Amino acid sequence: MRNTFFVSCRKFLLMDQLVSVVEKKNPTSVLQPYISEYVFRAISVPDCQPLIKAMPFRVGASVDFFLGDPFDTVNCHTKALESFERCTIRGARTHKKYTITISGQFVSFSIRFKPTGLYRLLGMPANLFCNQTVNGELVHSFFKEVTQRLMGCINIYKCIQIVEPYLLGLLLKHTKIRASKQVDHMVTLISSAKAPANITTFLQQVCLSERQLERNFVKEIGTTPKLYSNMTRFENLLYDRMNFPDQSWTSLAYKFNYYDQMHLIRTFQSFLGVNPSDFACEDFAV
Repeated sequence: MRNTFFVSCRKFLLMDQLVSVVEKKNPTSVLQPYISEYVFRAISVPDCQPLIKAMPFRVGASVDFFLGDPFDTVNCHTKALESFERCTIRGARTHKKYTITISGQFVSFSIRFKPTGLYRLLGMPANLFCNQTVNGELVHSFFKEVTQRLMGCINIYKCIQIVEPYLLGLLLKHTKIRASKQVDHMVTLISSAKAPANITTFLQQVCLSERQLERNFVKEIGTTPKLYSNMTRFENLLYDRMNFPDQSWTSLAYKFNYYDQMHLIRTFQSFLGVNPSDFACEDFAV
């Protein structure tokens, strides 16, 4: 499953000659059931032309290490300036919550998880991180040590060399924590559908009560099955639009099983805080 449709936005940054490095690598085989990929980024932004981006909704979770110059993060709702942390754990984000302002040298290394990977590796309920940016050092003491060792890394290979022994240690510590088969099944049903059907259709194929499935799903994924399905459908729609930009929003609404254009507009407002006609990929962080 794609981590985010905003991978397509990279072309806008490249046109501005802001991205100097973007590297992606897969984890070692034993970690692949938990981690989808590692991402290393290095961006040089002139101080006189700061880069301002909104942090969009996203389906997946990650641990992010920020190894360059500090940057400002503002809460879109409270307008308050958030504290800068070198290591953050971020769960699913169901709406546009922050804007970031970057200048100078931005360097990051991210561990992007598969749907139940965060829960299984950390041994903590995923819903604790939904719509949150949690200081990693408050969750586990070794994140401070990892961050210190990552500082100064100039490529993804060195980052992986440092991080993977810690991740393998987490795996050994939490080897008995498993995702329920029903949650895995539901994730597969949702992810394999381009325009996920009404969640009731999928519930009929999962041998568990709706209440128990929702309880397990929130614990292991971070959101309810219905919200996860809606976010996946919206992500697929945006990805399709950016691959085929001549499509109208009306045609896409019907293509992806929205009731009508107003239904799609409400979804845009909920997840991104804008109307379809005002949507510009380059306004959002990759």
